[in-house]
Amino acid sequence: MKSLYTKIIIAFMFFILGFTIVLQFRNDLEDYGFVSLKTLSDLQGAIDTEKEEINNKRQLIVAKEEKLNEYQRALEEDGSIKEVLINEINAMRLTSGFLDVEGPGIVIRLSDSERELYEGEDPNNLVVHDGDVLTILNDLKIAGAEVISINGQRLLSTSEIKCTGPTITINNYTYGQPFTIRAIGDPQTLDAAIKAPGSYAWDLREVYGLIVESYTSDRVRIARHQGDISLKYISMMEGD
Repeated sequence: MKSLYTKIIIAFMFFILGFTIVLQFRNDLEDYGFVSLKTLSDLQGAIDTEKEEINNKRQLIVAKEEKLNEYQRALEEDGSIKEVLINEINAMRLTSGFLDVEGPGIVIRLSDSERELYEGEDPNNLVVHDGDVLTILNDLKIAGAEVISINGQRLLSTSEIKCTGPTITINNYTYGQPFTIRAIGDPQTLDAAIKAPGSYAWDLREVYGLIVESYTSDRVRIARHQGDISLKYISMMEGD
């Protein structure tokens, strides 16, 4: 009898132990949820973005350290960083468009077609539009053009190009055809962007009959921006 009672106690204890284990296992399962492939992909994308941001910050730190070293060398050698600051100002003026520049590049002359209209053809096919100019400019930028002007107007990030009847307005100045585009960059690459079969300029010339003439030069001159830049809405961001 005593042996039977002992067996019952042991069995009951094992039952309690098994119940506890099962309950704990179920609770552990509830702590884990289903993770979709999209969620994993989003998390990986976020990690990659953070890594890229960290790398950009490191590059910025290296650039700032190099600039500080340059200032330190100037102070040690000349006792002043005036010459370094003057060089920085000139570099900013150069890239911002407020200095006359020259270099190898290409000169393009673009004007309306002189051929007769085909029967039923849209007359707009024979006219240069602002969209044509913008597309050619974009092709030149893709080809590595560093500086571009149209009819003497230096193109900046704030420059506008729009049609006004048979004319085009650039930097608030209106010009009629022909439109002369000057670009500084690798002459061969810029020339290919204009003359390569299938390029936009090639289509304008060969398909629509517009006049697209160009030549490369080792000394393309582009004048500085003549007007002022007025920024009304942007300001320097403070803090992080």
